[in-house]
Amino acid sequence: MDILKLTFQLGVFFAIYSFIWFFIEFGFKIMTSGLVTGILHNYLIKAIKYLFLVNVIFLFATGENETTVIDKKSLIPVFFILLLYFLGKFQKNQNTNALFSRMGVQSPKVQFNARYEVILISLSFLAFGFLVFEPNVANNAIARWFKESIIDIESTAIIGFIFKVIGFFFLLNILTKTINSFQYIISKLTSVKSGHSQDQFDDFEEVE
Repeated sequence: MDILKLTFQLGVFFAIYSFIWFFIEFGFKIMTSGLVTGILHNYLIKAIKYLFLVNVIFLFATGENETTVIDKKSLIPVFFILLLYFLGKFQKNQNTNALFSRMGVQSPKVQFNARYEVILISLSFLAFGFLVFEPNVANNAIARWFKESIIDIESTAIIGFIFKVIGFFFLLNILTKTINSFQYIISKLTSVKSGHSQDQFDDFEEVE
């Protein structure tokens, strides 16, 4: 699959998955009457959300391959896009938390813990790696339900178009981050190279 098309499609899937999960989480809060709160509870819910997201994306990437042989090279772009997605979520939550901290306000909706975030993202990628070697685990009832729901919503005329617009902006965001990353790496390599050349020139002057 073309990398741009893949990025766009995953952007649509991410948006629709978050849309579905909003109602799941909202229903859970109604059933518990808001009695279950706290940062550990929030991260437990987020862990479930991320793990099923990884599961669903894996199903999309492999096409529900029922064999035990998975083309691991084809999953590299998916892994990279997932990494950028999770890092983007991390930075967004971190910036939002910093903003409220500067304002001296503790928002109940923004409970951020960098350590928990890193652990959560790491567990998500460990789960992705596990599914690569055990693809049959990914083909479970809950993940299939998420996938079918996402496809149904995407195929809806108006709502599907809205999520495709979101997917387009996600594509632009990923491209921007990728370009910025390459520019940062190139600038670092250039600065190291120029610094090394300057050191050699200084050594030459000392010999003279």
